[in-house]
Amino acid sequence: MRTKKFAIVVVLGSLALSSCSMFQKGPASNASVATTSPTGQPQQPTVPQDVVNRYTSGWPDSSIQAAKTVLLKHGEPTESTPSMLVWRNVQPFKRITVYREEVTHRFPILHKDSIEHVVSYRIPVDKAAELTKFDGSVTFDRTKGELASRSNDESMNILALNLASDILNGKRDASSARTEYGKAAVDFLNGNKSVLTQNLQFIGQNNTADADLSTKINWAQSQEARPNNQSGKNPLLKQAQEEEIAE
Repeated sequence: MRTKKFAIVVVLGSLALSSCSMFQKGPASNASVATTSPTGQPQQPTVPQDVVNRYTSGWPDSSIQAAKTVLLKHGEPTESTPSMLVWRNVQPFKRITVYREEVTHRFPILHKDSIEHVVSYRIPVDKAAELTKFDGSVTFDRTKGELASRSNDESMNILALNLASDILNGKRDASSARTEYGKAAVDFLNGNKSVLTQNLQFIGQNNTADADLSTKINWAQSQEARPNNQSGKNPLLKQAQEEEIAE
């Protein structure tokens, strides 16, 4: 009988220690603190106020709240300036930025944009125009090979990036994506979280930069058009000419 009681105590003790360990672990453990209520029950982790103040002094309230959510989930930033906080290589994202500046945005409902999530993505030229019709806060840099979304919440940026990928892959047009975004956003606010708001639904890409093609120049006419043949003295033009000849 004593052996059974001892075994039960050991098992319960192990479960208690396990639950405590699970609660305290997390991706932002270096920036968050788990606390207990007066009744001894665990409460949700929070970001220490001194950490918040260190990074967001003088920021507007919406940007401070945005910074808190990212600090809580991803820990302290890789870089910080008075106007922005930057997290780099937080998978699956290439970069996360929280801006001091808040930008009013009315799609799908009124909110303040202050969090930007960036992924590596090769932008098809023939789909770029359609993407611009989708959401003004979804942007891209074709040269660097980046696709970005800015909103007030990470889940909404994930949703926007998933729909943007559908547009770039020809699975949706901008109108369909806007309709789906509005529906999923309202559902999210009502507690019904679509898979599109939880995780990126596309595979990460590598080698996404697009250096484009050099302009073909008629070098003979270019030099004749300039008095005293000055074009040959410009080092950039000279380098471009040499590279074109080499090709």
